[in-house]
Order: sequence, then C-alpha cells, then structure tokens
Amino acid sequence: MITFITHACEQVLRFTQVNKWGDLSEDIKVQLGFNMGVVALGLNLTKEEGFLALANASQEIISMQTFRGHMMNLIVSHKIQVDQAQVARKF
Repeated sequence: MITFITHACEQVLRFTQVNKWGDLSEDIKVQLGFNMGVVALGLNLTKEEGFLALANASQEIISMQTFRGHMMNLIVSHKIQVDQAQVARKF
C-alpha cells in the first residue's frame, strides 16, 4: 500500500510543476484529483490539508507553487520518500 501512496505523492508533485491550474489538460486535472484522493486517504489528511487546498489552487486562490509547496511539506512531514526522477518526468 505504501508504494501506491508514494506513487500518488510523486504524481501530485509532478503535475503541480506548472505555473497555473489552466496550464493542465483536462486529463491531467482528473489524474491530479485522483492522486490527491489517494494522498489524502493514505496520509489521513484533513479536508483543509487536501481537497480545500486543491480547490483553492484550481480556483487560483493560491498559486500552483504554493499548493505544491504545501503538498511537499505534508509529504516530507509524513516521511514519504519520493523518487525525484519520477517527479521530474514529462507529462
């Protein structure tokens, strides 16, 4: 199960390297939402930590860089070791 959660964390970080929500294709937005669900459940995030933060990024209330930093802090605080090569892959 931890492998699945780690992969989802990598995907969230991978997909949030864009400047703004609108830079993502609709397919990637769906994948990001799915992976956020896995991360939220796997790391037992609160609504504010997970989906509210994603909603704020999607509405451009916060920047994607702020959202990505928030997720990075949560991932590190839960001691999830992401593979930077997976995060850096093109999509």
